[in-house]
Amino acid sequence: MGVGGWNDPRVTAWEPGKFVAAVQASTSSANPVLMKVNYDNGHFTEEKSSRSETLAAQDAFLLGRRDTKIFQPVKEASKVD
Repeated sequence: MGVGGWNDPRVTAWEPGKFVAAVQASTSSANPVLMKVNYDNGHFTEEKSSRSETLAAQDAFLLGRRDTKIFQPVKEASKVD
């Protein structure tokens, strides 16, 4: 999972985008490669809550890629009317 900040003065958002595109192009697996762009912040200018959300999303993505049943999303049972 690549992460970029739209208002980042050090690393422009297209740089991690190019990396993610290169990873996608160089793999033959069906595994997803994701890119997240934070449009509000830049390099180390995120609020703590925004940084925590990004880390939680990365952790959830990585754990969801494991074959362990405990980390898979729970499917809701269909409701009976």
